[in-house]
Amino acid sequence: MVQAALLDLELTLELEKVRNMEKLNENVPRVSAGVMNEKVYEKYAWILLFAIGVLVLVGGVPHAFGINTDPETVERIIGMTLNEFKVSSPGFFDLYTFYFRFGGLSDLGVAFFIMAISLTAYRTGEKFAWYVLWFVPAFFIGCAAITMSVESSLSLLLPITMFVILSFLGLLLPYRKFFPSKANLKA
Repeated sequence: MVQAALLDLELTLELEKVRNMEKLNENVPRVSAGVMNEKVYEKYAWILLFAIGVLVLVGGVPHAFGINTDPETVERIIGMTLNEFKVSSPGFFDLYTFYFRFGGLSDLGVAFFIMAISLTAYRTGEKFAWYVLWFVPAFFIGCAAITMSVESSLSLLLPITMFVILSFLGLLLPYRKFFPSKANLKA
């Protein structure tokens, strides 16, 4: 009889613990096997931003070493080949190379920034990363504005536009991951 009463008391205490844990977890999103129940496009949207970072990195490496992968754009803007520019104005050519290489170094920094944040904090759903990565479309919209200000460089507009679209998709597809509705929190 005493054992039955102790067993009943033990079960009552365990049940009370479970109820208290449920109350604590009311506002936490449901988790299954340690992984949030996310839609595929929410779960993998970070890859779009990471891919942009990789592409910027790939483009920035030769740029940082002074290798111009699109000399035709520069030649259309200045009206002569790069060799003619170097011969006609060595001082300005050195200044161009100086800024060109620093631009490449900036590309590498931006690429690292995009890749590191998208691979870590953004992928795990940290809200600050969602806000910070709005820098990516803003950056490329600024690039588009600069490109449109120089008529001869409009060939760059298509890839820049693609980066803007992909970055918007990468940020907007997982919106509910970062800002779940109250109904999802209680589900």
